[in-house]
Amino acid sequence: MDTAESKEEIFNQAKGQHEMLDRRLQMLLKKPFLTEEEELEIREIKKKKLYYKDIMEKNR
Repeated sequence: MDTAESKEEIFNQAKGQHEMLDRRLQMLLKKPFLTEEEELEIREIKKKKLYYKDIMEKNR
């Protein structure tokens, strides 16, 4: 059944993106000082992580 495979693929792609964003976020949060650009990047990363988490939840 193609839909089951494609759902699994979508889930795995979203999970990979979520994990990549999480690694970047953790890297930024370890810094003692953040520039304005980095603070903005953190906000964007958090939004994107939620987006990918929603995709994973819909494709379980």
